[in-house]
Formats: sequence, C-alpha cells, structure tokens
Amino acid sequence: MVPETIRVALENDYEIVLEGLRSLLRPYEPQIRVVELDIEADPQAAVDVTLFDAYGEVDEMRERVRGLAADAANGAIIVFSVSDDAALAGTFLRAGAQGFISKALSAEQIVGGIRAAARGERVMLVQASPHSAMPAELQWPGRDAGLTERESELLALLPTGMTNRELSEHLHISENTIKGHLKRLFSKLDVRNRAQAAALARTSILGESRSQRTATDGKGNSRARLNR
Repeated sequence: MVPETIRVALENDYEIVLEGLRSLLRPYEPQIRVVELDIEADPQAAVDVTLFDAYGEVDEMRERVRGLAADAANGAIIVFSVSDDAALAGTFLRAGAQGFISKALSAEQIVGGIRAAARGERVMLVQASPHSAMPAELQWPGRDAGLTERESELLALLPTGMTNRELSEHLHISENTIKGHLKRLFSKLDVRNRAQAAALARTSILGESRSQRTATDGKGNSRARLNR
C-alpha cells in the first residue's frame, strides 16, 4: 500500500544537484514530499524512498547502495543515473536497490518510478525517448561548460592535490587515461595547468564545494537538512 504522502530523501555529493532534484519534485507535493537532503551521508529520518543520485565509479556506488539498502529506515533505494545502461541498472538492483531511473526521463516518469518503488515494485526505467532531454536542474556540475561527467568528476578532485597516479587509483583507470582526460579538460576550460583548473573548480565551474556550503554535524558529516 502506498502511503498518502511518500517521504523522500535525496542523496548526492553536490548541494546544487540536490536542490535541482527538489525543484523537479516540488510540483508533485504533497503526494511526493522531500523531507531530507543529504551530502554524502545516510538519511537521518525514516523515509519511504531514498533517491540516490549515482555519480562516481561503479564499485564505489554499488557499495554505497548496499549500505543504504541494509537500513530499512532508508525505505526503497532508487539509483538515479545519467546512464541508461540496463546492465549497470542490474548491478545496482543486485546490490539491493529497489529501482534504477535514467535522468533522461521526464519528471512524470521519474515520479511514477518513485511511486512504484514505494509500493514495493522493482523499477527499471532506462529506455528514454530519442527526443528526450535531461532536465536542466539535473545536469551534472560542469555540464554547461561542455564537460563530460568523468571530466567533471576529475575536475572536482584536482583541488585535493592528488597526483596522476593517485587519481588513477581513486578512479580505477590508467594514468594514461588520466593524462588524456586532463588534456581535454584543460583545453575545454582554456587553462594551462592543474592549479588554474582547480581554481575554476572552486569558484565557477562546480560552484562552492560541500565543505564550503554545508554545515557539519558532530560526527564530521556535512549535510543539508529540510525542516520537517
């Protein structure tokens, strides 16, 4: 049985993405009510659905899904991804997700998937229309600058000071691939080096990071909360 109001928690590394998701779902209130936004932390209140915006390496995301699904208070776990790869969707479903929804789908389809998952149904919505377009609110940070999701992820890591080897280990790709990504990244941003790219990451391309924009709780976890 579907509750009269489906309580939803949103989880992603970037506050700007969370706000985009909340904006997308706002017209469907009160049937769909976002009660919590989480910055790389588990929801702190019992919810019916946790919409997890997957952004990163598959192995890392799979473990994150497994951890979320282990706590019944997180409700049905839905992976929300830029990908429409059915094989990738199957990976997350086997890890414990109740559903997988492609970002290229319409808001109505996304909400339909949330409702179905709240009913206990397994959801796999990966077949987007060839004419569909990702809602502007849900584009990954850096997309407007012409960056791919991988390039945006790499740009977000540059301020950490990681070497190419450390980046390759973190992202599970070769150093040569890292070098190729950096070359294309610098060209797109019209910068000469990592320092200039990192400066753009902090100020304009990715916006303020979670460490700058969110409060920190007593455990050191950054989070953005909604009033309930």
